[in-house]
Amino acid sequence: MTDNVLSAARVLDLLELIAVADDGVLLREATTRLKAPKSSTLMLLRTLVNRGYVYRDPLSDRYLLAAAYRSGGFGWTADPYARLVAAARPIMEALSLEMGETMTFGVWATPGHARNLVKVVANVDVRYDTDINRPIPLFCTAIGRVLVSRSPTAAWGDLIGPGPFPALTRHTVTDRAEILKIVGRAREDGHAIVMEEFALGGTGVAAPVVDASGHPVGALNMGCVTARFEDKREQVVAAVMAGAANLTEHLRSRAPLDLAIA
Repeated sequence: MTDNVLSAARVLDLLELIAVADDGVLLREATTRLKAPKSSTLMLLRTLVNRGYVYRDPLSDRYLLAAAYRSGGFGWTADPYARLVAAARPIMEALSLEMGETMTFGVWATPGHARNLVKVVANVDVRYDTDINRPIPLFCTAIGRVLVSRSPTAAWGDLIGPGPFPALTRHTVTDRAEILKIVGRAREDGHAIVMEEFALGGTGVAAPVVDASGHPVGALNMGCVTARFEDKREQVVAAVMAGAANLTEHLRSRAPLDLAIA
């Protein structure tokens, strides 16, 4: 059972696809990305043109979002993360309630960093919390390491940067070769555990989320109070990996997201 009306979802998928493409899309590009029949996609595009949401460039045959909607004049915002947040939040809320720990979802940001897109803070007296606007270094966080780990191996060094890396706590691993080894283990394990390297008292457990093309678009992370982490290590790891797999499966049934590495 799904809460989506297929025809409405197809229209919104098409609008989202056009909205994030600065140079618009061709009919064949839309049908490929959405895995939809050419005839029905063409009719949807013509309907959007007739209603003024989209226009077709007669020279290139590309369909583009109308200027008024692209500028936000009618409240339209082309946020490529909106669908990702909508899918991730209920999973995060369920895991936070089940495990009594804080959930965050991290995505690529500026070179060498990720950022938290959304968080669900645990409803317990003693809990891990973080400033959602604080940059997340790729080299010393669970989110960063799993994002790097699912990228091509040859790119790992460039993604984490040349160093030197600052010691954010007394536990932070700053040796570049060792960091790359840890990233390799995260690739093998399918998750990363970082204990107090980013913040004293906090342990992060993250697993990657990939889209339909296999590209790592984000990482689901459980931020635990270190003092109680060891007693439930296996349960936390299993819960995070299951949640990430659930979200990945959801994304694989949709068109790939344009969430590029910075």
